[in-house]
Amino acid sequence: MGKCLWGEDCKWAHRPRPPPPNNHAPLVAEVMKTYPVFALIADQPCLVVGGGEVGERKVRDLLEAGARVTVVSRTLTPALKEMAARGEINYRQEDFTPEHLAGMMLVVGATDDPEVNARVSAAARSRGIWVNIVDAPDLCTFIVPAQVRRGDLTVAISTGGASPALARKLRQELEQYFGPEYNRYLRLLQGVRDRLLAGRRGHPDNAALFQRLVDSPLKQALAQENQEWTINILEDILTPTLHSTLLAELVETAFKE
Repeated sequence: MGKCLWGEDCKWAHRPRPPPPNNHAPLVAEVMKTYPVFALIADQPCLVVGGGEVGERKVRDLLEAGARVTVVSRTLTPALKEMAARGEINYRQEDFTPEHLAGMMLVVGATDDPEVNARVSAAARSRGIWVNIVDAPDLCTFIVPAQVRRGDLTVAISTGGASPALARKLRQELEQYFGPEYNRYLRLLQGVRDRLLAGRRGHPDNAALFQRLVDSPLKQALAQENQEWTINILEDILTPTLHSTLLAELVETAFKE
């Protein structure tokens, strides 16, 4: 029993056997269950712990959403130093303490020290503050999805932590699909909607008009930067509800970057 077929001197004869498999260990980790939301954080105080490159990315995302950002870190990237000098962020050149969380709506832990990140998570959770710890979903109460942004359009992708690589791949594919024309497209749709509702809010035909706009070749006309075609499409759908002069003004505004 156990004798090597090639003799006792065979190098495999006395090779240690691998441990038996743990039949109780799950073959696939459980995917996180999430409830997708878009948080309204304009003018709300938010904290980023960590002033490195990752922290810088998180700061930029929060500022783009209109948040009032405080950064706690002993050091900052050059870009964050400039933001602090311009007053765009509040900088605390200190080690993190739970007192930094006072009044914060949410916090992001972005340091390269797992112990610090764990303390940030524990302190935020104990105070009921939403917390995201970069690359540590088990320490988070919210996760930040991969995103495609085109002006007011935001497309968010999450795999529930199952495959961040797939989320990145999908984001790259969607970036090709949702081109820069969507920024202009959303500005024009917003302008039309505001003017239409200002004069006839609650009108039973509004929904049909909005649907005709998004079903029309309006996006293609904007992608080709063809203002005349764009105006003709709007006139065909919206005249006489909105005057041609107003529609031309809305198109001109939409084409301004």
